[in-house]
Amino acid sequence: MLLGVLAVLAQPPGEGHLRGGAEGDGSLAAFVAKLAELRVIAPPGTRASYSQAGYNLAGRVIENVTGLSFEKALASLVLEPVGLANTFFDPDDVMVRRFAVGYNRGEDGTLRAAQPWKAFRAGTRGNDPGGGAASSVSDLLRWARFHLGAGDGVLPAEELRRMQEPTVPLRASTLGDAFGICWFLREVDGVHTIGHGGSGNGQFAELLIVPERNFAVVSLANAGPDGYQFNQSVVRWALEHYLGVVERAPEPLPYDAARAGEVVGRYESDAMDLDIATDGSRLTLAVGIKPEIRAASEADMPPDYPATGMAFLPGDGDEYVVTEGGLKGQRGYFTRDEAGAVVGVDLAGRLFGRAPEAP
Repeated sequence: MLLGVLAVLAQPPGEGHLRGGAEGDGSLAAFVAKLAELRVIAPPGTRASYSQAGYNLAGRVIENVTGLSFEKALASLVLEPVGLANTFFDPDDVMVRRFAVGYNRGEDGTLRAAQPWKAFRAGTRGNDPGGGAASSVSDLLRWARFHLGAGDGVLPAEELRRMQEPTVPLRASTLGDAFGICWFLREVDGVHTIGHGGSGNGQFAELLIVPERNFAVVSLANAGPDGYQFNQSVVRWALEHYLGVVERAPEPLPYDAARAGEVVGRYESDAMDLDIATDGSRLTLAVGIKPEIRAASEADMPPDYPATGMAFLPGDGDEYVVTEGGLKGQRGYFTRDEAGAVVGVDLAGRLFGRAPEAP
C-alpha cells in the first residue's frame, strides 16, 4: 500500500499564514475565523481562482450542520459508505500502516525526507478539508469507481453527474477548461475528462477519470520537485496506451523582446513570489514561498522552483507555457488593466498581482 498526502499544487493566495489557524489553535474553526483578514483578489463573479481555503470553509459548514467534526462527518457520510477503508486524516492512523515518506531534492541534488510528513504539524486540523487526507491507490480507484456509478445511496445519481458539469470556465489553465464541483474538467483529444491533483510536502497525487470510457488512472509520487512531472507522464501514457487518447503539448512562439519587456517583473500573492526575467534571448519564471513566511514557519517547507524557461503561446499574446523544470507544461495567462498594462499573471489557476516597483 502506498499512502500519499492529497493537497494542491501550490498554496492558494493569501492562505500561507493561515495554515495553522489562529495562534496556538490549529482547529478548523480558528482557520475559518481568520479568513476575514484575507484580501479580495477580484470582485465576486468576475474571475475564477482556485481556493484551498474555500474547501476549508465548506468543511466548517459541514461541522455546523452535522454537529460533528469534519473528519467524523466525512467518515460516516462518505468514507465508510463508499468503502474507503484506507483514507485517513490523523497521522496516528497512517503510521501503523505501510506508507511513503515524501522527499525534496536540495540544491546539491540530494534527496532529503520532507518534514513534517503531512506538510503541517500533527494536531493541526485547519487545512483538513482542503488538503489533509492521506489515501492509497486502491482507495482512489474505488473513489473513481464511485463517481462512475450511480451514487451507491450516498448521493443521488443526478447530483453526482452535476458535479461533472461546468460551473465556471477557466482560461489557459493546466487545471482544466472549467471547474465542476470539486473537479477540474478538461477535454483531451476530443474526450471529456474530470480530475483533481495536487501536492503536499514531497508528496504528489493525480487522479483522472474518463467517464465516457469508464476509465480512471491514479498516480502517486513521493519526490519533489519532479513528482508532478512524473504523475503527468503516467497519466499521458495511460490515456494513450489504454484509450488511444493523445494529449498534445502546445507549440510555443519564438522569443519576442517587445512582448517580454511587457511582462518582466515580480508578481506576488500573500504567500508566494513569482519572478519573470529575461536575458535577452528567452523568458524565465521562478516561484517561491515568501522569505518572511518561510522564516516564520516552525515546519520545513517545500523548496522553491528556480528560474526556468517559459514562452508565449499563439493567440492574443497573453497566454504562456512553462517549457522546463518542475513546472514544465504549466499554462497560464497575463491580465491587463483598462489601459492595457500587464497587472497580473495566473499560474496553477491562481492570480499573482504585479508588485509595485521599488522606488
